[in-house]
Amino acid sequence: MSTLTMNKQGRLKLGGKRGNSLHSGRSYSGSGFTGAGRMVVRIIMTMLSLSLVAVLGVGLLYGYRLITTHPYFSLKEIHVTGTSRLSYGDILSCADVSLGLNSFQMNVADVEERVSANPWVLSTTVRREFPNRLRITVVEKVPAFWLRQGDGLYFADAAGKVIAPMHPGEMASLPVLSVADGIEDGGPVLAGILKKMEDRQTPFTQTQTAWVKLTSAHDVEIFLDGQGDGNGLTVRLSMDRWEVQLERLKIVWRDLMRRDEFKDAAIIAASGDKIWVKKRPAQG
Repeated sequence: MSTLTMNKQGRLKLGGKRGNSLHSGRSYSGSGFTGAGRMVVRIIMTMLSLSLVAVLGVGLLYGYRLITTHPYFSLKEIHVTGTSRLSYGDILSCADVSLGLNSFQMNVADVEERVSANPWVLSTTVRREFPNRLRITVVEKVPAFWLRQGDGLYFADAAGKVIAPMHPGEMASLPVLSVADGIEDGGPVLAGILKKMEDRQTPFTQTQTAWVKLTSAHDVEIFLDGQGDGNGLTVRLSMDRWEVQLERLKIVWRDLMRRDEFKDAAIIAASGDKIWVKKRPAQG
């Protein structure tokens, strides 16, 4: 009875050892396989990712080449608006665009920069309309004066800034502007006076103006060649008080007209708060 018990216990003990041995072996083998497998999976995934990037890169390159060469995106219409002095051809030449150019190969910002470089262009807007249309809108500078510099005659804007040289054959009825040395703040005065003329708030017009001078005495002189029975009339205002003085000058102007003495006036000038009139010498 006791022998049987021992044998059963022995078998039980032997089985326990064998079971422990087998369990330990399975745990070791499984752990080694999992580590190697993960490394293989990582390598495969990396290779797949690189392959996918390469495929996408090739696809994008092919797609870019396709759309930048396909005739569907070639310009068939170029519209230019806002020009009067510059021609359609002038704008296309400045923009360096032409029909047939691929829309995707064209940099809109570069086109705007090239058009804006023209001295007659104040501003420009370029809009691309896919698949094959381009719109260029231009705002031109408006000449207000002829300005002599050295031996040349230049177009100048309302503030007296040079726009471009005048070329033979170019015609315009503009007053000649003369600015004394050292006068650097005359731009707002000139622009203001021209605006008053445009709004008909002066007794004279720009077309009647033969020349405008900004003198060293800080005065603005305006010569009107259509006044005084064709003899001309000079109007003189202080640059720092020209708006107030212009209103007073208008009162004197109307009074001279009312008394039929306007034709005898050679100069109407402001001095401080007063307006004085210099008459022409009597013709005898």
